[in-house]
Amino acid sequence: MNTFIKSISEIQPSQLYINKEQFSKAEKYINSVGLDNLEPLPIKKIGQKIFFTDGHAKALALFKAGKEEVKVYWDEEDLDWIQYFVYLNWCEEAGIKQIKDLDDRIINDLDYQRLWLTKCRLMHENLHSDIEEYIHIKTVTNSKDREDICELVLRNLPKWFGIEEALKEYVNGVKDKTFLVAYVGEIPVGFISIKEHNRYTSEVYVIGILKEFHGRGIGKKLIEQVINMMRKKDKKFLTVKTLSESHPDENYKKTRKFYSALEFYPLEEIIEIWGKENPCLFMVKNLN
Repeated sequence: MNTFIKSISEIQPSQLYINKEQFSKAEKYINSVGLDNLEPLPIKKIGQKIFFTDGHAKALALFKAGKEEVKVYWDEEDLDWIQYFVYLNWCEEAGIKQIKDLDDRIINDLDYQRLWLTKCRLMHENLHSDIEEYIHIKTVTNSKDREDICELVLRNLPKWFGIEEALKEYVNGVKDKTFLVAYVGEIPVGFISIKEHNRYTSEVYVIGILKEFHGRGIGKKLIEQVINMMRKKDKKFLTVKTLSESHPDENYKKTRKFYSALEFYPLEEIIEIWGKENPCLFMVKNLN
C-alpha cells in the first residue's frame, strides 16, 4: 500500500451524516495513537472527483483536531462506483463538498440508521432493479462543455486513448457534432459524439465511458439513444471505426465485442487511415 499526504479540504465526502458513536470512537483512537501515527484513510479518484470511500468519522475528527492534511491511500477495491457517484451527487445537492461540512451532521445511531443507512439500502436495491433511475442521458450543445467532458473521460482511458495528439483531435472535433452525455445525477460518466456524413449515414465519431463504469450498460444505452435519434431522421446506417482484429490489442478486442453485440458488422480493414501499425476496421449497423 502506497500512502501519501493530501489536503483534507481537497477530498470530498461520500456520505451525508456522521454516526455520533463512530465519531467518539474516532476521537478516542486519535488521542490514543497520536495525530502522526494514524492509519491511512482510503480515497478514490474518478475523473475530477477525489473522495473518501470510508473513514469519514476519522477524517472529521482529524479536522476538528486542527489537522489540515491527512494520510491516505488510493482505494483499489472493485466497488460499485455508480453507487458512490449517487452518494457524491447527494452530497453536492446538500452542499457537502468538504469534510468540515459534516460538522453539524453528527447524529445518534438511531437517526443514522434511519436517515443514512436506510436511504443507502433502498438506493442499492433500486440501482440493481432499475439502473435508469440513477443514470440519465441528455444532449449537450455548449461546445466548451463538450470539450471538457470529452477530455475528462478520454484521459480516464489511457489504454484506448493514450496518444496525446489523437486525444486532442477528438476533444477539438466534438465541438460541432451531436454530443450525448450519460450522467449520474449531475456528474458525467460517459459520452458519445456523432458525425453526420450524409442523409443516409451517421458515424460514431468517438465514445467513452469512465473505466470504473464499464460493464454497466452505459455504452449500450448511449448507442441505443443515438439509434433512436437517427431513425427519427430516417437514417439508414450507423458506422464506426475501431482497431482491427489483426492488431493484438486486448482492450480493442473488448471494443469490437461491444460493437458486435449491438449488431455492428465488419465491412473492411483499411490501413490508409491510421497506418499499417494501427489497422482500422470499418463496421456498420443497419438501422432498418
